[in-house]
Amino acid sequence: MTAFAELLMEGRDTVGPLPESRRADAPGTLPHASFLDRVDEFDPAPFRISAREAPLIDPQARIVYETIWEAVEDGGRGGSRAADDRTGLWIAYSHDHYHEERVRHGVLEGRGLGLEAMIANRLSYLMDWRGPSTVVNTLCSSSLVALHSALQHLRSGDIDTAVIGAVHAGISPEYFRSMGDMMALSPRHRSRAFDSTADGFVPGEGAVAVVLRRCDDALRDGDRIRGVVKGAAVNHGGRTTRYSAPSPRAQAEVISAALADAGVSVESIGLVEAHGTGTSLGDPIEVEGLTRAWRAVTDRSQFCAIGSLKGNVGHLEPAAGLAGLVKVLLSMERGVVPPSLHVVRPNDHIRFEDTPFYLADRVVEWPRPVGGPRRGAVSAFGMGGVNAHVILEEPPAVPARETVAQDAYLLRVDAADEVTARTLAGAYADRLAEVDENRVGDVAFTANTGRAEGRFGTVVSGRDTGELAVALRDVASGAAPVVRRGGGGAGPVVFMFTGQGSQYAGMGRGLYRTEPVFRAALDECAESVSGHLDVPLLELLFGTSARLLDSTRFAQVGIVAVQVGLVRWLESVGVRADAVVGHSLGELTAGWAAGVVGLGDLLRLAVVRGGLMESQPGEGAMAAVHGDAEAVLGVLDRFPGVEVAAFNSPRVVTVSGPAAAVARFRAESGLRSQPLVVSHAFHSALMNGAVGPFAEVAAEVEWSAPRIGFVSSVTGGWHTADSAVDPGHWARGIREPVRFSEAVGLLGGVGAGVVWEIGAQPQLTSLARASWQGGEPVWLTTLRRDRVDQAEVYAALAAYANTASGTVDWAGLHAGKGHRTATLPTYPFHRQRYWVSPPPPTPGSGRDQQDRQHTYDRNERHQHHG
Repeated sequence: MTAFAELLMEGRDTVGPLPESRRADAPGTLPHASFLDRVDEFDPAPFRISAREAPLIDPQARIVYETIWEAVEDGGRGGSRAADDRTGLWIAYSHDHYHEERVRHGVLEGRGLGLEAMIANRLSYLMDWRGPSTVVNTLCSSSLVALHSALQHLRSGDIDTAVIGAVHAGISPEYFRSMGDMMALSPRHRSRAFDSTADGFVPGEGAVAVVLRRCDDALRDGDRIRGVVKGAAVNHGGRTTRYSAPSPRAQAEVISAALADAGVSVESIGLVEAHGTGTSLGDPIEVEGLTRAWRAVTDRSQFCAIGSLKGNVGHLEPAAGLAGLVKVLLSMERGVVPPSLHVVRPNDHIRFEDTPFYLADRVVEWPRPVGGPRRGAVSAFGMGGVNAHVILEEPPAVPARETVAQDAYLLRVDAADEVTARTLAGAYADRLAEVDENRVGDVAFTANTGRAEGRFGTVVSGRDTGELAVALRDVASGAAPVVRRGGGGAGPVVFMFTGQGSQYAGMGRGLYRTEPVFRAALDECAESVSGHLDVPLLELLFGTSARLLDSTRFAQVGIVAVQVGLVRWLESVGVRADAVVGHSLGELTAGWAAGVVGLGDLLRLAVVRGGLMESQPGEGAMAAVHGDAEAVLGVLDRFPGVEVAAFNSPRVVTVSGPAAAVARFRAESGLRSQPLVVSHAFHSALMNGAVGPFAEVAAEVEWSAPRIGFVSSVTGGWHTADSAVDPGHWARGIREPVRFSEAVGLLGGVGAGVVWEIGAQPQLTSLARASWQGGEPVWLTTLRRDRVDQAEVYAALAAYANTASGTVDWAGLHAGKGHRTATLPTYPFHRQRYWVSPPPPTPGSGRDQQDRQHTYDRNERHQHHG
């Protein structure tokens, strides 16, 4: 876009002889045109086109596919946030010049799915777009006719997004010969629209694509809007002196219809991008049609610029109208009207002084009208008589937005192969060096939600542009790995919930500030317990009452609420548990995550459980013993009152009991141990008084069978439909030992791929790893004391995303944060040559006989692109 704008504003043209790089495929006289340097190269990998099929597809289709991909990415509609869009595709395309090449090389049967009718359909299939999929061919007006059709579908509500692409490349010598036979080409190789010496056009090559959405939808979704289509119209000239002769009446009628559709004053229009083919007959007719339409509503003269892009890039034929539309958008954006080239003296048959128009033969300022936006108009008239006219307007002012301050960011890089993924990572790093820190969220939003997922990629995390750029450069250099997506075999996801002792003042404060889903979950928890807790939950977690978290009656509900917020946040970003396990109190939250108990009942049970346990005798103590469980059990007979409170791992056992008894155990057992800072002897006889009352409360709760795998740390086995709904089971969890090691060992047997520890402080991961009995999973934790909350969970989510099958809901990650589409480098296509070539002779069949198989040139090193 920038290079094209500079070309226009600097008044340059790109016309010249056929590039040296293409002459081998174009025998005969070298024509002049605005040529693309290469038309034989393509990157089929992102489109999932095989290396065998790629050379059989018309290069024009390949060029427009890549252009459409870039437009969709630039519009931020290539990724997850557009997944539910009903997207339609229109491609303006006039002729398969590549057919002549196939015939010339003896590949007669090579068209197959390369037929014109399949150009749009193939891309819709590959992109999984389910709206209309249409090739439009009305010759020179094709792309604006396509735009008009797309506009109608958007207005009717049939689709949410329209993608309009257009392409032209004069690949075959036959094309230039036919245009020459029609006397259409300028013998001086310059398009001179509206000049007295205009003598025909120069062909142009290129592709253009735009993404069209309803304006309200685009504003709502944070799309970057480059302009607004205010009105459009299409008609046919009817019967004229000959079928290719233009009709000034029809041109006036289509312009009037577009103005009526737009509902704007012509005096607000500052630039008309004319069809402007540069012929002594066509140019006066076009100005006559425009004047006829405008004079019906204004008497003013020479207030609107008129020009033609064809002097810069030649006649793009089916793509000409859409290219003109882009010119107008760029001109409005910069507030400058670019010059229309190669005009020395205006056409003698055009009296501009009697029209509303002046010829834009130099760069002029385009002031914004008083009280309104800049507006422009674009015309495209097909040789067969189909006319199109479009009215454009500057984008509306972007409404003020509320953004959620972030402490960290995630950024996704995806491509079809590893080399391209690393190249893109480097391009992103370079872009971040130019980004204001206030826009980092927008950059991440664009990369994460607006770009298609690929088979290779990585996710990096960082607290600012600097950290993100460093991580991306590590990817670009090869120092950090790129993952092949969808490898499968990663196994289920397990959530492991911590118990008491993980709490601390301010736990979750950072996430509450930066993650709307976490905040909403804690707010819901706070409202739910407002009648059951002496201190408001948020005050307990984040306020001056946070010191009360040292008390069991407050600690347990605080721990559970933070765990609920973490689960809700993980689910919002696409991470869901296939199985759960909890340690002591954590079994309650695990039950909620498994669908066994509702949120309100969970929180009430946590309040009651904590209060009952704190009300029990407080003369107890607990100690962590480092030794085999059998060794611990073997000496307990010598220490009456001391019990095993938890089997945490094969060599870590917690004991509990009266303080004096536990002290004697530590001194005389011969086992290495350390005291735990606790207020009570949990999971011992000193908790007996809490069991019955808790069972009574639990009996009032509505319990359900687990919806996912649920291992009990009370029994060490899988919960059944009966055990999960048994109030007595939940009461026994207060008194009986925690069989965490056994429960985790059982989970290891199912081959989990990722284990998340859910809690404010990691307590269980090292214990679980020692008890795990299957293949080694990826171990991830959430919050951690004295760390930045969002940075911690984002680093964990990045690690999850970088597993073979770790799928993240990127739209969910950015929901409610006020992010918008930003400018990012688009996909760095890894192009190779794909071109038909003569089939080799069949061995022994003689010089003139040929094998009729499809043959082509390609770089053999990139067969993985297929």
